[in-house]
Amino acid sequence: MRTIVQVSGSCCLALVLGACVTANSPQQDLAYERWARCAPPYTQIERVDVDGRITFLFSNSATRQDVEQCLAEAGRAGSALPAPRAVRPVGGP
Repeated sequence: MRTIVQVSGSCCLALVLGACVTANSPQQDLAYERWARCAPPYTQIERVDVDGRITFLFSNSATRQDVEQCLAEAGRAGSALPAPRAVRPVGGP
């Protein structure tokens, strides 16, 4: 009986901790909203850090500048987020 209680307690703890890990921070939600408005073709979001920093893949410098400018303009009208990080794809141009 004692083992069953311990196992079910461990399962409940795992579920609670799993739910905590999957929720976005408010900064992440804001970053995803801005990305949806600013992402032109030929870019891909790689990740959004807990603090809201967007890391994205780009194919050319003009695209990179367009995304960075759009995200900067979006930040002027709302809460500030860390500057985005642009990364070229591995093996890409």
